Amino acid sequence: MRMIECDVPSRHEWLPSALPVLFGEEPPLSDPWPAIRDFVAAFAARAGAIREQALHDEAELDGIDSALSSGDRESWVAWEEATLDFDAPMRVVLMGRTMAGKSSLLSALSGSHFDRIGDGRQRFSRDVFAATSTASGRIEFVDTPGVGAHDGAEDFELAFSAALHADLILWVASSDSIQEETARALRLIGVRGKPIIVVLNCLQSLEGIGRMNLLRFPERVFGNREGLVEEIRRNMSAAAVAPLDVVHVHALAATEALAHGGEIDTELHSSSRIDDLVDVLNREYATHSESRRALRVVDGQRRQVECLMLSLAEGSTTRRMQAEHARKLNEDIHVRLTRIVRAAGESMVADIAIMLGRRRDWHLSVKDFGESLQQAWKEELDALRGELNEALETRFSQLRVDVESAFAATDAEWASISPDRFTLRDLTGFESVLGNRLARAGIAAISVGGALAGAKLGAVIGSTLGLATGPGAIVTTIVGSIVGAGIGMAMKPVKGLIDSWVLGQDGVLRKRRDEVAKQVGPILDDLLGECERAVEERLGVLHTSLTTARGQSDDRAAALDRLADRWLQHGAALGALIRELDKETTAALLRIAGRERLARSLRMATRAPGVCILAEFEDAAFSEAWLYPPDVGEKLAGGRARSAGEEAAGALSYACGLVEAPAHLLRADSGAATICVDADIPLEISETWSDALTSHISKHIRIDSTRRTSES
Repeated sequence: MRMIECDVPSRHEWLPSALPVLFGEEPPLSDPWPAIRDFVAAFAARAGAIREQALHDEAELDGIDSALSSGDRESWVAWEEATLDFDAPMRVVLMGRTMAGKSSLLSALSGSHFDRIGDGRQRFSRDVFAATSTASGRIEFVDTPGVGAHDGAEDFELAFSAALHADLILWVASSDSIQEETARALRLIGVRGKPIIVVLNCLQSLEGIGRMNLLRFPERVFGNREGLVEEIRRNMSAAAVAPLDVVHVHALAATEALAHGGEIDTELHSSSRIDDLVDVLNREYATHSESRRALRVVDGQRRQVECLMLSLAEGSTTRRMQAEHARKLNEDIHVRLTRIVRAAGESMVADIAIMLGRRRDWHLSVKDFGESLQQAWKEELDALRGELNEALETRFSQLRVDVESAFAATDAEWASISPDRFTLRDLTGFESVLGNRLARAGIAAISVGGALAGAKLGAVIGSTLGLATGPGAIVTTIVGSIVGAGIGMAMKPVKGLIDSWVLGQDGVLRKRRDEVAKQVGPILDDLLGECERAVEERLGVLHTSLTTARGQSDDRAAALDRLADRWLQHGAALGALIRELDKETTAALLRIAGRERLARSLRMATRAPGVCILAEFEDAAFSEAWLYPPDVGEKLAGGRARSAGEEAAGALSYACGLVEAPAHLLRADSGAATICVDADIPLEISETWSDALTSHISKHIRIDSTRRTSES
């Protein structure tokens, strides 16, 4: 018998009526809302407590400026209150470049507010404005300022803030190419996991023959947009997402069709294709309005905690780098100072030896051994004392200059050797999913404006650690005091020797030169020893101060390390909270989709918002989830319950659920696995899948496509 070739239907298209036959009738459905409400509230409270403890840990370390202000604290509380609204209508936020036609589209979809339509100027709409859909009272459209305008940073923040509270984004694009600021906003929204429908709004004028062309030659009007669509897809794929749909409209034509009182220009309205967009929105509302609403509330809390985790991770790495930087800097400066002080001490001793050495032959110049000998010796010692004072004062003054120069040179050199900033791609564990997506999309994790309101803990110590208030201040003060005491240091031993020898030696006037020489040599030896001990004593004070200052700096660095360790612990606690939230969220989404049995069989889940949900099920439930994938508003990939030592290989079951293409293991061991998918998958998406799987099963997972495998 001859086999007839045919395409195997996607498992998403298999006969739903067979599901109860294969797996039994669905258990009674539980109401998902009470559980998710309670859990989100508890989640916010627990995360807030961890945040406060992290701030307390930081406050215990004096001298560190936290970037968290009182306004940030208020923002955190306001965010909690604003996101716990489970009963709001489906919120559709219009975003896009300035002058792309967002306000025209709002008017076309709401049938009102025509006064908001721009007149061709940039930044015409400068506020956030909401209107209800004519198609459904449960769909709310929100108009936002355009992004990408010159001097439009404030507009960007307003639009982005509104988008964070959206269930769905309508990305409105005109026929122009995407500017970098516009592309950044698109990537940022994608990273935040918001589902996006791309609306290609035609800006062709309706004046003259423009109206006739739209009515008679619509393909000419709406065609030739493939390049723009590809550019949008490329920017979205950098955030590891793809548009839900791409719809062509002529928003101005739709508003013109509605602008005749009670009469509608039916032909123009039809040609505007606005109904195509309305149909897409109605289908999205009918299918996913509840799940989108749940995700909006959950992700408001989840996103805030993820940002806090990233801030803690960056802060921890920065503190540790600062601690190591400080230790190296202190080691360097103390080596330099020790060398400078040792050289200064050697020079002082040499100066003293030279000056005293010149007096060893003093007796040869003595001609009068009478009563004038004592006066001559006093004058010689006064001269010696003056020379010692001058020489030592010069040496100590130079020492202070050398110390200050050493600090300045060391500070300048180390200022140019800035510690490498922590890179998101180096993150491991749960936080790498969001962090790496931000990095691949070209977005700094802690520089996304209002997205991080209330999450930032601060990661900068004002000046180089240990210089402004550490050994620099201590040592230069000690040097200054030693310089002032230089004269006294020289005078004390000289004066003592004058008293003990010149005045205490009866009959010395009757001695001859040889007798004077026998007395001068030992006296000068004693004087040299006294001066050397005095120099050693004074410089010993400096050495002690250096040692104390270095110990204080090292203690400071150790305190930074301890703070870094505590922040990592807080980050791990937040990660555990998010894993609990992901499980509760996935169970709620399954119940909203009518899949109670899968919800009850769920063992754990990991979400990469907007990209995928990885859900571990019991074996029977895994088969059900794979054969009949639940539509929960995000791509869900199920996996089997894991056996010890086989977790990495178990990633293959998830990969088969992520893509409708053959997948196989290239390599697998107890700690890692590489999976090859027979499909052309954008690199950023496969990397995000890899990150999510790595986090989910705590093994290093890499997903390649056949295209990239052959290229490598």
